[in-house]
Amino acid sequence: MGKISLLYFLEDIAHEKFLPALVTRIAQDRGIEPSLLEHNVRNATGGKGRALAEFSQFLRESQGLQCHILIVAIDANCQSYQKRRKEILRRVKQSEVRWQVVCAVPNPHIERWYLSDPTVFRGKGVTLPPYKCERGRYKRILREAIEEHTGSVPPLGGIEYGQEIAKAMDIHKARKEDRALGRFVDDLKQAFAILMNQDGVATEAS
Repeated sequence: MGKISLLYFLEDIAHEKFLPALVTRIAQDRGIEPSLLEHNVRNATGGKGRALAEFSQFLRESQGLQCHILIVAIDANCQSYQKRRKEILRRVKQSEVRWQVVCAVPNPHIERWYLSDPTVFRGKGVTLPPYKCERGRYKRILREAIEEHTGSVPPLGGIEYGQEIAKAMDIHKARKEDRALGRFVDDLKQAFAILMNQDGVATEAS
């Protein structure tokens, strides 16, 4: 199989710490070895309020980049999942890019995905609470879970463990706990399946 080029547009470092590792796990479930994935990560720099505007600029400037699948991660921020996803795809449609696009839209924030499989924390009283749109709610729960799990205060609030959490989590359990995460997993698996069936893309390496 040839190399698969994955281009990411991520809202912030919390996405960067978690999503590439999760994508690798999902690819492995499709029988794709991690060595075949090329991760090209681009981050928004203007803060949450400017993520969509920066995404439009990113699309204008990315015509020449190698990409098989574009992964766009922007938190719903208490907007609906569907509304945020439509905003992302509208900008893609208005651009000239013709890549496969997979949306990662944590609702309300990416830290909820970090917590979506409580068994990662070895059952130390960590559960995913019912959805609630409250500023800082899932950040606080993640920080407390990491502190309980490690015995020390995480300097970045727990997101520094994003890669380890993504590697350890039971994706099947996690996707059942969080609907938006489940949609991302399903959409990415479908994108990999389409890619692997395209002539000349996922071919046997010489």
